[in-house]
Amino acid sequence: ASPLARTLRWGDRTIGNRIAVQPMEGWDALPDGNPSEDVFRRWRRFGESGAKLIWGGEAVAVRADGRANPRQLVISDRTRDGLARLREALVESHRETAGAAEGLVVGLQLTHSGRFSRPRARDRSEPRIAFRHPLLDRRVGVASDEAVLTDAQVRDLVGAYHDAATIAAAIGFDFVDVKQCHRYLLSELLSAKTRDGEYGGSYENRTRLARNVIARIRDELGDRILLAT
Repeated sequence: ASPLARTLRWGDRTIGNRIAVQPMEGWDALPDGNPSEDVFRRWRRFGESGAKLIWGGEAVAVRADGRANPRQLVISDRTRDGLARLREALVESHRETAGAAEGLVVGLQLTHSGRFSRPRARDRSEPRIAFRHPLLDRRVGVASDEAVLTDAQVRDLVGAYHDAATIAAAIGFDFVDVKQCHRYLLSELLSAKTRDGEYGGSYENRTRLARNVIARIRDELGDRILLAT
């Protein structure tokens, strides 16, 4: 009789209850971006929880140089099999606990950490920024324009997000969440009023990357995968 036990319709899917596991930062993957045993253990517990909506599990970088931590998960051809096994471990754990996997919806959160990238060492910032900022530059050690992504480099990220979403769909994830918060790259671009070029200044330019990422994923995958933003 609990409201949390009721099903919820989302797109063409029915979520089996109204309990969700929110995406978190695990930062305990293997150095190559594949899931470690610690990650497998955590995801099995997600399945055991009985929650029917696994909202991303945790943030997964679309490129290795966009990790917020050198032990963050990465989604690529190299990690495809590991992430497939990770998802299956969650589903199997849920099936063993709940008796069936019916109504279970599992997504993957996609991210690029931009200004807060630390892909090779926990104590070494390697920021990739949208624009210079008088306060935040000092925080992450930016001293020149070298860390600012060019328009061409920003444009390339559309393909990185598309490839990540395509892999996620192919290995069974029900949706991807394109992360736009906490001043990570897509979030920072939204406030890039002082940036020149096609990704800065006007509202249309500042939202261009997010809109293009979403449109590319939708055009390619259609109703095979739901997109959360």
